[in-house]
Amino acid sequence: MPDISNLSVEELKRLQVEAEALIASKKDQAIEDAYHQILDIAENVGLSIEQILEFGANKRKKSVRKAVEPRYRSKANPEDTWTGRGKQPRWLVAELEKGAKLEDFII
Repeated sequence: MPDISNLSVEELKRLQVEAEALIASKKDQAIEDAYHQILDIAENVGLSIEQILEFGANKRKKSVRKAVEPRYRSKANPEDTWTGRGKQPRWLVAELEKGAKLEDFII
C-alpha cells in the first residue's frame, strides 16, 4: 500500500473521490457477477429465478407450528388447562402450593 501521509489535502480529496468511485464500481461488478451465478444455477436446475424464489418462500411458510394438546386440567374449572410446556399457570401453582401433586391434574 502506498504511503499517502505526504499528500496534500487536495491530493487526498482526489484520492478519496477516486477510491469511492472504484468501490462503487467493484460493488456493481460483484452484484452483476452474483446475478449471473444465480441465472446459471437456475438454468442448471431448469427453473426461473422467480420459481426458485417462490420455492424458497413456500418452504418458509410450511414451518407453521401445530398446537400442542393440553396435558393437565384444573379440577375446579375444566376450562383451565396446561400443555406442560413453559411456565406453570397460576391456577396450577396455587393447587401445588396447597399440597396437590402434578399427577392429580393429568388429563
